[in-house]
Amino acid sequence: MDLSILLMSIGIILIILSFFFKNSSKKIEKDVEELSISIFQETNNLKRRLKIVEEELLLEPEFQVKSTSAPSQKGQNPKVQQVMQAVQQAAQASKIAQTTTQVKPIHQIIVSQVLELNKQGLSVADISIRSNLTEEQVRQVIANGGR
Repeated sequence: MDLSILLMSIGIILIILSFFFKNSSKKIEKDVEELSISIFQETNNLKRRLKIVEEELLLEPEFQVKSTSAPSQKGQNPKVQQVMQAVQQAAQASKIAQTTTQVKPIHQIIVSQVLELNKQGLSVADISIRSNLTEEQVRQVIANGGR
């Protein structure tokens, strides 16, 4: 009987002591959550910046990265050189794509959508935005009556 009372009292004392010790897992969990939020925000910020740069490249087809003299390029970080080459290639590719654009046939569903939006009285610019066509393509569809 004395042994059971002793074990029970030790158990009660340990339970009471456990309330006084801080739970370190909550602090670690909070730190991990803060870290993941900051990484998420940083990733979104980088995506936003990348999108802005891509839009600038698309808006400026004549964009060229000014290369510095050859000796100073050798001193640059190889990653910087790779990024510069990638930007130059992207600018050249967008320039080539703009000069060699071919007229793609417009799907009949898009044509009927354009005609219906025109009947509803929407402007050519609004129809262009909704149908993902250029304003010139929208005008052609409306002028041809869908043929």
